[in-house]
Amino acid sequence: MTTRFFKSLFSIVTLVVVSYATTGFQTLHKEDIVTSYIKARNKYNTKKVNTLTHNDYFEMFADGSMEIENKEKLMDAILWGKELDSHIKLLDIKSDGETVTTIEENSNYLDVALKRKVRAFKIVYTFRDNKIHHQKMDTIPGYSNIIRYNAERYAKFMDYCHQNNLKCNGSFDQESGNRLKKVLKQYSKENK
Repeated sequence: MTTRFFKSLFSIVTLVVVSYATTGFQTLHKEDIVTSYIKARNKYNTKKVNTLTHNDYFEMFADGSMEIENKEKLMDAILWGKELDSHIKLLDIKSDGETVTTIEENSNYLDVALKRKVRAFKIVYTFRDNKIHHQKMDTIPGYSNIIRYNAERYAKFMDYCHQNNLKCNGSFDQESGNRLKKVLKQYSKENK
């Protein structure tokens, strides 16, 4: 009887360990991928981001509209962000084993120069071949008030650009980011 009990106990323990190894470690691994991705984005390390993302990578909003259509546009956006001191702050992270869900704050020099409020999003990361395949972004409570306030600040900036014949928008790339930062610095200096 004792031998049968220990065999049963051993079988149960083995099943638990194997089960955790296939789900729990995978969950931690996917969370590590997302954490590494955010760190690489904050350091503007396109090579690292490239290794962490799938070739068919894209970002979309919950309503289905695209934010970043492909991996090439992602790399451009990272370099644009570098010019504008873009930063992602990870507020929360959890996983169900298949996806990783985060709450992230996004800020950049636009927020500083225009005295805008930082935006926070709920982001669901989906994986393919052990790499981030896509992100699906959704708003969180309070977003509509923040976006309304930020839109007013941005509209004033756009008026300033038009009145002074300044090119302040363009594509989502490093050159446009550099040009935008120069105009933002001028605007900020004149509108303290």
